[in-house]
This record gives sequence, C-alpha cells and structure tokens, in this order.
Amino acid sequence: MRFARNEALRYLGVKGEADDAVLTLLSRAEAALESAASPRHALLRIPLSVESEHIQTPFFTADSPALAKHLAEAKEAYLFAATLGAEVDRLMNRYTKLDMAFALALQACAASALECYADDISSELSRALAAEGLFLLPRFSPGYSGFSIEYQTDFLAALSADRRIGLSETASHMLTPLKSITALIGITPKQQLCSTHKCASCPNTGCAYRKEP
Repeated sequence: MRFARNEALRYLGVKGEADDAVLTLLSRAEAALESAASPRHALLRIPLSVESEHIQTPFFTADSPALAKHLAEAKEAYLFAATLGAEVDRLMNRYTKLDMAFALALQACAASALECYADDISSELSRALAAEGLFLLPRFSPGYSGFSIEYQTDFLAALSADRRIGLSETASHMLTPLKSITALIGITPKQQLCSTHKCASCPNTGCAYRKEP
C-alpha cells in the first residue's frame, strides 16, 4: 500500500520539518495499516449531460453550479467508490482507547493511503482512456463545494457498493467503513489542466486541513 508522508503530516497539522518522534510514529502507523487494510474499489461508467447548473445521469440529477462547471466538457463519467476496509476502522477505534497519539497517526496515514489508492486507480483509468482519445477529470465527491452529501445514497446504490466492496452509509450519509470515498470522475475529449491541488482550490478557506496553493 502506498502512503504520501507529506499528506499525513498535513492531516496532523505539522508545519515545517517533522521531528524524529513524529516520523517514528508515522512509520509505526504505516506498518500497522499495511497489515489491517484491504483496499477495494467499484467503478461504473455512465453517460451524463450538463445544462447550465443542471447535471443529468441515469442514476441521479443534481443542481450544482460547481459540479456543472467542473463537468462542462464531459459527456461521460465514472461513478467511483473506494474503501480501506472495516479492519482499519477497528484498528483506529482500538487505539483511540489505548494511545491517542498513535490513533491520530493512524487516522492521518489512513487518509493518505486512501488518497494514494484512489489516485492510483485514476491513473489506471487515464491510461485506459488514452487509447480512446479521452481524458479524466479530477474526482468530485458528494459533500464537496455545494454537491450535497446526500448523493452518497445514489452512488452506493448504483455501484451495489455494499455487496461488492462492503461499503454503506449511516443515516446522516457518512460512509462506513470510515476510511472510504465516493466520487464522480468526468471523462472529456479535451485534456484539462489542474494547476492546484484540489484542497487548495476548495472554497472552504476555513478548513483546518486546507492545503495552501
């Protein structure tokens, strides 16, 4: 499993050089997650249409200015879900009661690992689409920039995510297992340049985990 140490440090709120104690803690957390995680994902390629602020797909319709702008050139997309598995949640919960510092390191490393796993899947999709002369847009998840978190329900149902990868949601639309994501990934005929990290371009400037441009 791949980790991005710099991202884990950002989730921990570390600025500048991390000291040896923090790096040792992260190394321990990465090793524990290697044993516990069972990364899995589900994909479905779907048609879509965008008109003004309205997005239409076979599984849901949405009115979201930010998502419509993001998908303006797209005629298709992938519905995507990924999870590190329930054992990671059990590991984090266990250490929340035993060692809070290690539990926080586990949380940060798991978030980093999930992002790396999703990025690796996106890279595989990009290579496959290149043969069709098509390109992939960055992931856009429910709950981001005005795209309601309630769309988790539609994503999970369309992907049969519970049956395929053991991913479901709570009544408040939080994913379970916790270290999981869903996203819509647009497919376009034109390559789009994304000059900033998606966290850096997020309008939620008050977020504690925001990555600076």
